[in-house]
Amino acid sequence: MHVLTHATRTRLDEALRPLELSSFHYTILSVLAHNAGLSSARLSRRFYVTPQAMGEIIQLLERKGLIERREDPSNKRAMLLSLTKVGEAACQRGDIIVSKLEQTIFEGQSKSKLDLLRSVLTTALAALGER
Repeated sequence: MHVLTHATRTRLDEALRPLELSSFHYTILSVLAHNAGLSSARLSRRFYVTPQAMGEIIQLLERKGLIERREDPSNKRAMLLSLTKVGEAACQRGDIIVSKLEQTIFEGQSKSKLDLLRSVLTTALAALGER
């Protein structure tokens, strides 16, 4: 699993370079595309990084115009994150890159094998309390 993860991340980083995104930055954008309104603290917990590290990444993505922050109406000290139009476009271009990479990785695999892999991974994530 680790070797596949590392190899995939390396290939994805290379493929995303024209967008000036790392695989981690793309993943954050993708999570926000499907979960608008998350806080930086929730993202840091989700990705197992310190709040300070996530704060630096959020600042970088904000400077690039990919995300924006707005005050949480229920907690004036918290800031909620969402994609800008530029961030949405970058995420959509990243989605195409990821899809092509997945096609390369799983080319020639049967639907039943892919369904089994998806099931095994879902079960493993559930065992870790991730789903």
